[in-house]
Amino acid sequence: MQSRSRSQRGSSRAPGGTSTTAAAPARAEPSRRPRGGCAMTPQRGALLSIDLGSTAVKVLIADAESGRPLALTRRASGVALSTTSGAVEQDPNVWWEAIRSAVGEALTAAGPGIEILGIAADGHGPTLVPVQEDGSAASAALLWRDRRAAEDDAHLAALLSRSGWLLAELPKARWFMRERAAAAKETAWLLSTWDALAFRLSGEAVASFWDPARSLSPSQRALLLSEAGGLDERALPPEVFPGTRIGALRPQAASDLGLPIGIPIVSGTNDGMAAVIGAGLMHLARGVDVGGAAGGVGISVERATAERIATEVGGALWSGPAPASFGEIRIMGGALGGTGLLLDATIGEAIERRSDPATLIDSVAALPLGADGVRVERNGEEMRFIGASDSRGDAHRVRAVMEYGALAVAALLAPARAAGLPLSEMWLSGPATGATSGLYAAQLSVPRGIPQMRADLLGVPVVLPRIPEAAAAGSAALAGLGAGLYASLSEAAELIAVAEERIEPNPGSATVAASLLEQFRRV
Repeated sequence: MQSRSRSQRGSSRAPGGTSTTAAAPARAEPSRRPRGGCAMTPQRGALLSIDLGSTAVKVLIADAESGRPLALTRRASGVALSTTSGAVEQDPNVWWEAIRSAVGEALTAAGPGIEILGIAADGHGPTLVPVQEDGSAASAALLWRDRRAAEDDAHLAALLSRSGWLLAELPKARWFMRERAAAAKETAWLLSTWDALAFRLSGEAVASFWDPARSLSPSQRALLLSEAGGLDERALPPEVFPGTRIGALRPQAASDLGLPIGIPIVSGTNDGMAAVIGAGLMHLARGVDVGGAAGGVGISVERATAERIATEVGGALWSGPAPASFGEIRIMGGALGGTGLLLDATIGEAIERRSDPATLIDSVAALPLGADGVRVERNGEEMRFIGASDSRGDAHRVRAVMEYGALAVAALLAPARAAGLPLSEMWLSGPATGATSGLYAAQLSVPRGIPQMRADLLGVPVVLPRIPEAAAAGSAALAGLGAGLYASLSEAAELIAVAEERIEPNPGSATVAASLLEQFRRV
């Protein structure tokens, strides 16, 4: 792709092929080249992915031939500032500094003799990132939890006859342009988190997604660009599919990251869809429990089954298309209202009280199912512990929050599973699920008692993957696809999504688990 001047920002092409401007690039499928035809240098080829979470950024370097992780590093992604007006903001320049640091550590850990063959990023959303021409932040990012654009959301939903994720960052962009007019004048593009990172890396602005229902027709673009829409072309970059090579690593980003100029930059996706790839959900009846700040789960289901269950159950469970090359598979799942944030806060408070992180996690793992009667009750943003005492302190509180997160997944899925939702195994991802230790503890491994608790409460086998951050793994697959190393996304995902250990539920815990779930659903 060639860099576009500000006068060219309206260029885009919908999947149907109708161009909105003469200069519009096609929305192309990712480049594909069979692995067997890839000429490797004497150096070891590797892929670099960036997984931007609202509490931590993860950087993965994976071997391009085997999919084996060579390095996985993480840094805190900064403090989110919130107000009673519904604002939740974070500084994207802090993200970049965290990425720089994490990439530097990852390159050192991966060792000499590697060549990065492609880079891709994923991120949380719908989060709006206003960026300047050099990719740095023009203003604070409006996080997915920011509620100030609620009226804009309703307005655009009526204008376009769509809602939710299909509106993506557009309501926040509309609010920003109206309420932050001075900052908007300094803004080059209004992008998602993953597209903002791709822009900082490559200088190319795109809107990267798979769902055809999100694509904008020429008439819809015209509505958004009208007075009623309240947007301009900076919020409507060209559409591409994730896994598309959009450009090359530009000089300033290369200097910041300690990488050579010209590495292929590949369009990414949201962290949930990246986790779907990284856990290999082209396999039916496989689930992924992402555990992150928001908390969320997805399960791979045949289209007819998903449509039947969605009709019968509805509610908080959604159904959406899998990545395009996975075929007619649907992903059923949902978000869990910040269960990961609750765990982060609880562990952070324990550390402030001088709990040693490694000792704390060992103690949490050793507690019985039910945390000796300590449990969490939550009312909106407020959380309180029932049954906590001096003798049932930090470890019990952390265990109770971990069980709360697992029970939230079990409760979300229970009606669908009763209606026939197939679930053969749940792949775990991130610290909240017990797949990895996270920011707090230095050890890489997690005591078995924590993923065992997840298996017992979910009532299905759980899988600890070779790469314990599914979204980072998925972005590495996209990087390899866009760089032309793999013939298809399914091939890339098979290489990346490798099970390391499978943990069966303990039959002796089934009665306690059922009682805890019943109590959770009742409260």
